[in-house]
Amino acid sequence: MKRTTIISFLALPLLCTSCLFDEEDLFDKTASERIEAAKVEAKAALESAPNGWHVRYFPSATQEFGGYNVFFKFADGQVTVASETESDPATAETSLYSLGEDLGVTLNFDTKNSVINYFVHPRNPDGLGSTYKGMEGDYKFMVMETSPERIRLRGIISGNSYILTPMASDADWATEVETYQNCAEDMEFNSYSCVVNGKTYSTVRTNRRLTIRIDDQNTVYAPFIYTKAGISFYEPITIDGVTAQDFNFVDEYYFVEANGADFKIMTPEPIRSDITFDVAVPEEAKTYKSAAVEVKPSNDTEYYYIGTMLRSEYETYREKKLLQELVGALNSQIGSGDDVNEFAKKMLYQGDGSYTLNYPSFYDEYVVIVFGCAVSEGSILSTTSVTAVPFSVDASLLPENTNDLYKRWLGKWAVTSASSETSGTSYTFYITIKPNAINSSFKINGWGYTVYANLVDIAATYSGGNLRVTGNQADLYTTSTGTIYLANRYVDRDTGSDYGIVNSTNASNLVATYSEDEPGKATMVGRNGSLTSGVNFTITCLELYERRTGSTSYYYLPIAAGYTSLDYFVGPYTMWCSLWMPRATNSRRRLRQRRSSRYPSSRLRRSGSPDRSSARLSSRRLSGKQRVDPHAGFTLCFVAFRHGSRKTWPIWQEDPSIVGTTVCRRLE
Repeated sequence: MKRTTIISFLALPLLCTSCLFDEEDLFDKTASERIEAAKVEAKAALESAPNGWHVRYFPSATQEFGGYNVFFKFADGQVTVASETESDPATAETSLYSLGEDLGVTLNFDTKNSVINYFVHPRNPDGLGSTYKGMEGDYKFMVMETSPERIRLRGIISGNSYILTPMASDADWATEVETYQNCAEDMEFNSYSCVVNGKTYSTVRTNRRLTIRIDDQNTVYAPFIYTKAGISFYEPITIDGVTAQDFNFVDEYYFVEANGADFKIMTPEPIRSDITFDVAVPEEAKTYKSAAVEVKPSNDTEYYYIGTMLRSEYETYREKKLLQELVGALNSQIGSGDDVNEFAKKMLYQGDGSYTLNYPSFYDEYVVIVFGCAVSEGSILSTTSVTAVPFSVDASLLPENTNDLYKRWLGKWAVTSASSETSGTSYTFYITIKPNAINSSFKINGWGYTVYANLVDIAATYSGGNLRVTGNQADLYTTSTGTIYLANRYVDRDTGSDYGIVNSTNASNLVATYSEDEPGKATMVGRNGSLTSGVNFTITCLELYERRTGSTSYYYLPIAAGYTSLDYFVGPYTMWCSLWMPRATNSRRRLRQRRSSRYPSSRLRRSGSPDRSSARLSSRRLSGKQRVDPHAGFTLCFVAFRHGSRKTWPIWQEDPSIVGTTVCRRLE
């Protein structure tokens, strides 16, 4: 019996196999022929839109960054890509694409495309996402469905759906990109709440995703994309029985569900005032370090804000975006439980006043900005448009005894390293050299690859026509967690590969020599020395650290976007003054190394003015025309709005998703 059973099972496959030969073939083509036909069909569909496709691009499997308006055009094996993430709306880049197979037809971006790379690169240019994953966007897609009206792709990395709709034949891409950029700016709020069936739910926006707190146990995440009319969620969400996805922007302060459902996304209703301001910067009140700004409001009871920023920076802003960032910076400083009215009294101004503002740069044009403010629903709001008054700072403000050799160091410089410690990359960064003690010392802003570069000024001396920087400058600024100071890094001169930190306080560790043959050019070299251990060293760079103390002391480095952790600069350095600098050949990449444009407005820079604390905001992404001159717009908004009484002022919330952090070296 047992043997019979075995024989019967062995015979079964033979019988089934025999039957297959009697069945009619269901396909008239082989599998390889069918996939090739599908590729041809997909290619025809992709290239059928003569003016390309509008794409709702949601990176990340969780859509944590929200969605972005991107444009694809396929032709002859090439794809052209544009995106609202690009600072210049006219930016578009062409690369290769192909169609492959992986359980179906795949669309592959075969060569590097910097526009799509914004979402894909493990180090996002604006610091979004984790240090080694970036935004985790897609560059390879499954082709799910095609038609003349719509193509649906699925990201192979994220699993997200990407909907492509054809562009109108007469649509201009640059205009479309700029429209979406402006809509995003106009529709951005400083605070959010969702109101469903008359009930208000606490809401927080992070990047382009709303986090809606239903109760202590339930939270709804709603990633969204800006449209021309409002916003659209990645997929519908349901709260209190109300399902919503598309919203229209209404009256500049709320979104309403497009189909009439009782679902709103709101910010406090604007308050408008007829207060006006008489603003002046008297010539006699300007010095080479600061200016006294006089403000006379039309009434003495309403609050107002006053600050100054570079004119080149001011001109890159639309007014609404500028107000959003400045007001957002104010509100970011309001702590939990703070009395907002008391806060406003400290941060803002009332009545006539004269305010001394230090310059963030030199040899530049500035704009004083003033606008009215009010307190409403626990927040500070702007109540007027911006009153802007330009003024300039130039060599005429320097004392008559200023040495010409000293004077030629003043201004903005591009500094290029010879190499770097880990990758061997030649980095370019941008500094501003300002006068301190005439004919004796300078202040330098922008040095280094951490986010502290634009936070503090480092000291430099002037001697024999040269600029000299000493290391180990201590207590340059006090944060809520430690102090910032300048440390020296060196390379073992004999091995050329062993790096470390050396304590050297008084020596001229970096010396810049002005070229007599090429105006506007200088060379900076590190000094040589020897350690007690016998190591012969050369100073390679000076870097800003935050020294934190606790159970152990250590150096803390939040790396600026565009740089790699521990990839310190290695000199010697070539320097070009902006007044003489040759046209940059790769200014786009260089600017991305320094810019901090999409950071939250809570990321402030503090700088000391004699009677008021100051703060500096990150800017919007620079315009295309400014990319030619790497210095344009580099010094960001300089603001004076706070009575300076607190010694330690939190500069930013530490956010690893925006800036990578590294504990570099423990101190003994």
